[in-house]
Amino acid sequence: MSINYRAPDNQRVKLNPGVYKAIVVSHLDPSYMGALVCTLLREQGNELAEDSQTVTLKCATPFYGATGFSFMGENKAVDTDAKTGFNDTQKSYGMWFVPPDVGVTVLCMFVAGDISDGYWFACVPDRFANHMIPAIGGSLELDITPDDKKKYNTEMPLPVAEINRVTNDLTTNLNVPKIKKPVHPIADKFLEQGLLEDDCRGTAPSTVRRDLPGMVFGISTPGPLDQEGKKSYIGKKDTPTQTPVPVSRLGGTQIVMDDGDDQYQRKTHASKGGVEYADTNKEGEKGDPTIPYSEYFRIRTRTGHQLLMHNSEDLIYIGNSRGTVWIEMTSNGKIDIFSDDSISIHTQNDLNIRADRDLNLEAGRNINIKAIGEYQSPDELHKPRSKTDAAGFDNGKIHIEAGFNYNLIVGGDGKIQVDGNYDQTILTDTKLTTVGSLDIKTGKQTKITSVSDIDVFSGGNYTEQAARIDMNGPRAKEAVEATPPVPLGMRENFLTDTKLGWEKKYQNPETISSIMRRIPMHEPWLGHENFAPDVWSKLNTDRESN
Repeated sequence: MSINYRAPDNQRVKLNPGVYKAIVVSHLDPSYMGALVCTLLREQGNELAEDSQTVTLKCATPFYGATGFSFMGENKAVDTDAKTGFNDTQKSYGMWFVPPDVGVTVLCMFVAGDISDGYWFACVPDRFANHMIPAIGGSLELDITPDDKKKYNTEMPLPVAEINRVTNDLTTNLNVPKIKKPVHPIADKFLEQGLLEDDCRGTAPSTVRRDLPGMVFGISTPGPLDQEGKKSYIGKKDTPTQTPVPVSRLGGTQIVMDDGDDQYQRKTHASKGGVEYADTNKEGEKGDPTIPYSEYFRIRTRTGHQLLMHNSEDLIYIGNSRGTVWIEMTSNGKIDIFSDDSISIHTQNDLNIRADRDLNLEAGRNINIKAIGEYQSPDELHKPRSKTDAAGFDNGKIHIEAGFNYNLIVGGDGKIQVDGNYDQTILTDTKLTTVGSLDIKTGKQTKITSVSDIDVFSGGNYTEQAARIDMNGPRAKEAVEATPPVPLGMRENFLTDTKLGWEKKYQNPETISSIMRRIPMHEPWLGHENFAPDVWSKLNTDRESN
């Protein structure tokens, strides 16, 4: 059937009203308007990609808009008014999606039956080929090599691609869920991140094939073309592309809204109990019907960057693709941050940190604190040092207050230098003990005033020289030895180390001793609050508690 597009209206091919199916043979639209070249699937049996039997279908997006042509100007004042050019031209908005790949079936229609005025407006999923939508869902039915099975070293579901329809005949009555599927490459990212066995932060159970009716919603992009993967010619049979083009995809970004699998219900809220779900299909199993399994919203890129808001586990989690940084906000109000490198914070105004209980600061090497004294005003941040700022407030001062006790332990030498006056006021007793020599030297007068007794005792020689010496009294009393401060108690923390390899799940059997009770680590970190909220309660994370 040859289609004459240039014939008069009364001689053009007319189609019966209705919606038609078509198969995409080319999606390379040089106008960038999303048009597809397709072969209509009709009863007369069109031959796929035959030039005389293809139609060009324009894209009809679900939503689009632009300011009206009648409201446009001529940009005459663009040289004198920078806003005129923007105001005079059209502005567009709406929804846009990548055109579907070659071989996809689309639905189309033709305005007034005119075959030259056709639009595609929807896509028809291939039978059973929707396991990866909208997330790259996990599965236990794996087409996996022995080497990969050893590498991933898990009995948990792994992210998978779709069923291979070349090697599996889906026209027969097969048990489709049991057909094995190849592992998706994003599994390597989960392995690197330490999230391979974490069904909350890692491999997703979300797929449209999970529930009846489906409770998973979202969008997944096709991802970049695999430039090193399979290639083929596309387009019309007689006028295909001049060279083979990539036809495989690397996987894309996923936006997933999962309303949860209500067959499984959390037994307690994440603020009160660990990760334990009841299978409601089993007699006697009962959970909280308001907390279905895997209810969340997530944005995740093809390389593994993610933003997760998880209702079932009542947490917000942000992580990068390599697992070198993650941030989590928990149900009971904790904020956990892990970084494999530096954490840098800069503000051009105040940096306020307040802890209503303890502020614990620990460094594996040095702690350096310096108040420079360069600030003058909000507009003069880096000026030569001065003792006061422009408002007359102290500048370059370090002020430390302890409500009661203050302990300082130095394992080596200790030095204090004060370029100005040094005042030390102690409102009760003072004790100074040294097991070595004690030297006191002043450049001017030395004054010691006591409103009570002064006792001096020496076990060796005592030399005293002055213009005049008056001494009278019994043997001096010995000084009371100073009581040393008690070091802070240490706590043992989980320790992960990616150098140990996944065969040990990155878990170091040793612990790390710290003054802190809870140190975020590279995933998989066993200290996440939702695993055991009672263990990480406010009382149990008190550094001073037993």
